[in-house]
Amino acid sequence: MRLFRVLPALLVPLALTARASQAQDVAECTVDVYQPAQLAQAGITISRAASAATPADASKSLRDAMKFLNDQKKLASNPVGTGFLKAQIYILWLHQDGATDVMTNEQLNAAGPKTGTVDLVASADSLLKAVEAQGPACAAQTAEWRQSKPWTDRLNKAYQFLGASQVDSADFYLKRAALLNENSAFVHNAYAQIADARGDKAGLLSHLKTAIALAESDTSMAETRRQMMFQYAAAAQQHALGAGAANKDALLKESVDVFLRILQEDPQAKEAAYAFSAASEVVALTQDTVRGREILEMLAKDTSPYDDLTLLLAADMARLLTRNDDAMTMYAAALQKNPNVRDANYFLAFMYYEKKDAANMLPLTTKVLELDPSNPDNYLLHAEALKLAAAAEKDPAKKAALNKQADAAGAMESTMQHKLLVSQFERRAEGAMLKGTIENRAKTAKAFELSVDFLDKAGAVVETMTATVPSVPAGGTGEFELVPTKPGIVAYRYAPLK
Repeated sequence: MRLFRVLPALLVPLALTARASQAQDVAECTVDVYQPAQLAQAGITISRAASAATPADASKSLRDAMKFLNDQKKLASNPVGTGFLKAQIYILWLHQDGATDVMTNEQLNAAGPKTGTVDLVASADSLLKAVEAQGPACAAQTAEWRQSKPWTDRLNKAYQFLGASQVDSADFYLKRAALLNENSAFVHNAYAQIADARGDKAGLLSHLKTAIALAESDTSMAETRRQMMFQYAAAAQQHALGAGAANKDALLKESVDVFLRILQEDPQAKEAAYAFSAASEVVALTQDTVRGREILEMLAKDTSPYDDLTLLLAADMARLLTRNDDAMTMYAAALQKNPNVRDANYFLAFMYYEKKDAANMLPLTTKVLELDPSNPDNYLLHAEALKLAAAAEKDPAKKAALNKQADAAGAMESTMQHKLLVSQFERRAEGAMLKGTIENRAKTAKAFELSVDFLDKAGAVVETMTATVPSVPAGGTGEFELVPTKPGIVAYRYAPLK
């Protein structure tokens, strides 16, 4: 069974706020913002601007602060400290409502021709780099300025334009945000989505890899990081299988590595089953049975962390690789977590049939009939379970009863006037989707009413839906599709067709 997950461009909704400086965690920054005296006066005035009650007060304080920084001769002894304070002024201007990225010297109250302009974003970046070059402690101090409101505003605009598929506008705002702070998972994720929109697969992979690394130490980004990892692995897989991928084998291996890392880091995450499904597809495509065995051994050692869907997929993979013992272990583990999985019951029953183990087979075939009662194939398997049980029975009366039941089940397989086959059952975050066909095995046309209970892991009914399959000609088939919407659906059962 292959799970398909829709992968739109990964857009992370942002509610970013300025992050506190980490300067207290490292050595003190040696940049002096107090000498000469004009710097101290400018610093006091900048603080006043930062706490101003009104925009007018903030603007006045910022212009007053800049005035203290205009005498280049007096400040020549401390260019880095002067630059740090200028950068703070520029960034505080960018905090103001309606502020533009470019201002004139006259508006700033700065030295130079009145009509000369300053790109506040680019200039702040350049000045802060000079501060950061003094050492890690200084870089920690500049972080609170780089990651403040002007950065989040531009980054949010970039994501908004990405969401509206306006890639060029997104690129413009992202580059402005990156000037203030490029060392962010959010920035590189946005670069990745822009690259994807432009068909640049190498750029997509490169920026996603950087974003994942940057998010690794931030526990608040765990879910976003998993989403990016999933997109990275899926993109690597798609790129490798497309035309022109020079490093196909390496990309496929890396995609499997990342899918499995998702699974190992959080087996209960919503991406886990999809990650296993995608990894198993790569293994199947490359016929890498060695890697397949490694994956199965990883799960078989301890099935407890994994959800029933992941275990079901792993069991299917093990069965295809003829690792029947592993398959049986994982089918059984899946049923412990969700006893109403039709396929797990059916295939585990068949594997017990191969072992001639009626005691374990019979409860499973009984369950299959409860869940899937209008599929004649299920009665055939149930009949085989009853025959095995009869063969092992010593009591003549009980043996006869079991053989009678086996004959009845076999007759149901051959005489049933219809055949329902489920072709797809897809779990969704909100609800599910069930598709299939009904074959009319009678001699005249007939319409069918199908009533389905959708179940949670405890077997409780979450939602019941009915599908009408219009008149199906004799020997023909009709299709049905049901899409329940309530959360928590992991299985189904339906009432026998009439």
